[in-house]
Amino acid sequence: MSLATLVKLRKTELDAQRSRLAQALEHLDQIEISLTRLEHKKAAEREIPRDEASHATYGAFLQKTIQEERALAHDRVAAVQAVRTAQDRLLELFEEQKRYEIAETQRIEAEKRETNRRETIDLDEIGSIAHQRKQRE
Repeated sequence: MSLATLVKLRKTELDAQRSRLAQALEHLDQIEISLTRLEHKKAAEREIPRDEASHATYGAFLQKTIQEERALAHDRVAAVQAVRTAQDRLLELFEEQKRYEIAETQRIEAEKRETNRRETIDLDEIGSIAHQRKQRE
């Protein structure tokens, strides 16, 4: 596989990884939004005046809310880890792509130098032949 092909392949993988990172960040944002909404919901429930009959429903609401918070906190930890993993992989792919790009650039420059060297040899030979012909005449 040529270096140019590897550069293109890595670019495609890099784009896919950027997309995965964006999805992981979006998921984390959604969890954060859900946690914020839950906090607002709890605060609103605390503000409602309670009579004796409504204390039982508030207790059930509070238990359910605490369970949701724990689940969301667990999801948040997993989402943060997914974001970190996606960022790390993106960095790896970017570094790998840069190495391939540098190697490809160096290969192209070496080819140019070799082409220039051959052209110089050819021109020197042509010049030498022309000089020899001139000397004979």
